[in-house]
This record gives sequence, C-alpha cells and structure tokens, in this order.
Amino acid sequence: MTQTRPERCPAGQVFPTLVGAGVPSLTGGGRVVSAHSSAVNVLHSRGLLVSFVQETRAMTTLSVCVPALFRKPPGKLSPGEWVLFDGHRMVAKDVAVVLLGRPTWQGKLLRAHVKGLSAWKLSLLKRALLIKARDGGLLGLLRTDQRGNPFVEKARQGLRHTTLSSLVGLGPGSTPSGDDFITGVLLGEEALKQGPAAGAKAVAENQKTVIPWPLEKEALGAALNRTNDAGKTLLWQALQGNFPGYLIEMLRSLSAAEGPEDVARVVERSVSCGETSGADALTGFLLFLQGRL
Repeated sequence: MTQTRPERCPAGQVFPTLVGAGVPSLTGGGRVVSAHSSAVNVLHSRGLLVSFVQETRAMTTLSVCVPALFRKPPGKLSPGEWVLFDGHRMVAKDVAVVLLGRPTWQGKLLRAHVKGLSAWKLSLLKRALLIKARDGGLLGLLRTDQRGNPFVEKARQGLRHTTLSSLVGLGPGSTPSGDDFITGVLLGEEALKQGPAAGAKAVAENQKTVIPWPLEKEALGAALNRTNDAGKTLLWQALQGNFPGYLIEMLRSLSAAEGPEDVARVVERSVSCGETSGADALTGFLLFLQGRL
C-alpha cells in the first residue's frame, strides 16, 4: 500500500463506545475495502482487517464500536479511502475516530462465561442448531447421513486425519466456512481451559480429541495466507485466544440457560450472524466439545 495523507483535516471527531484491545497498537495506514450499513472494513498494511462496527456483539479485538459513525450521512467512509492509524486516533478524510481514553474490549473468554456449561446443554445446543440453522456451510458435519456437499466431504476427510489446518479457507462466505468452524473449535478449547466449573470438567473428561495442538496451531498459523482477509483476521485473533463478541455472548448465554427454550434463543441469535458464520462456528464448537474430532 502507498501511504498518503487525507486530502484535508477531518471535519469532526467521533468517540467510540468500545475500542478493541489490538487497535491502538497499530500504526501506519490502511484502505477502506468495504462499507455496509453496520460495518466498515479497513485493510491495514499488516494485512489484517480493522472494522468500525455499529453493535457491541460485532466487536473483535481489531474492531471499534462507533454507533455515531453510522448515524452520519452516507459516504463518510467509502471504499478506496485511506485511513491513518496513530495509536490515539484513526483519521480519514472527513472524520477522526478518537481512541485515546475510550473503554477497551478484550475479546477474552472468562471463567464466568463457562460456569454453567454442561453436556446436557451441549445436547440441547446441537438439537436446536440442526433445527434453526439454514442449510449450507459445514452444518452437514453434524448430520452423519448427509452427503453431496463437496466442502463438507473435504472437511470430513481433513478431520479424519486430524488436520484442522486443511479447513483454512474452505467453503463459501465472506468469511469462509472452514475459518468460522476452526474458530468454533478454538473457542471450545478455550472453554475447557476455563474450569474448574463442574460442568466444564465433565465435558473435558468426555472430550476425546487426538489433535496434537502445538503442532496443529503452528500449521494453522502457517496456513493463514490460504484464506481471504476476513478469514485471516478472524483466525489470527482466535489463535491468540481472542473471539468475536457474538461467540462470547453465545457461551455466556448458554451457560446461563435454564432449559430448551433458552438454548433455542441462544442458537437463533448466533445463527443470525452472517450467511452461515454463526452456524459454522457453533458446529466446530460442538464437535470439539463432544469429542468428535
């Protein structure tokens, strides 16, 4: 990328409600690559996407939640526009987003998020997911009798050989299904680390994965360039134990759920993320914790 300064000073400043913990450490610049009604994505010169988002549940450690930006007239941030990062602000042609002194969002899973996790709730989660999620992505991994989806078949082959890295960049979606699935697996691993809740311990005792994690995580890191920018950014964060807000919300709500109706609501909210992103992540989460890998 060629770094060029905005053509004029920002017309105004906006103040985020949350700043992802990884954003202030970024310097240099990036280019707006997509602008949507509730998110604007900036490709930083390091090859990672930094996102302005409207809702807290869309947060990551490389996101900035700034609802005020989406109340502005259209065109405040447009594809192709250059954004400067100086650690204190993100500066574009017509706006400066102030980072200094704003609340920080960590994206870490805490013990409190998994204290109510149990095998019973995982069973309810799987049942609701198979009912609520739309077909597509890697949901077919939960249906042993489903055949004919080439992405699911390739994923099955990779999982039989315990090579999770073979799923990087696999499948359709702005974030490939394989990347969402892997993120769910890593979320499951992190959930097991957050004991000593009795439910989490019970799940851990039943978990039979034989994936050699140190080697596989090294392979995942080496495979990041096989996927697109969104997938690379998602996996890069997950490998460091940082997860999207909607997945942390899912686990917190699942932990607090008291019955099937509560779990069904958790699934409905989660699968609304992306075309199949939420369902793919939940599939990976379930398969890991149920010892299916």
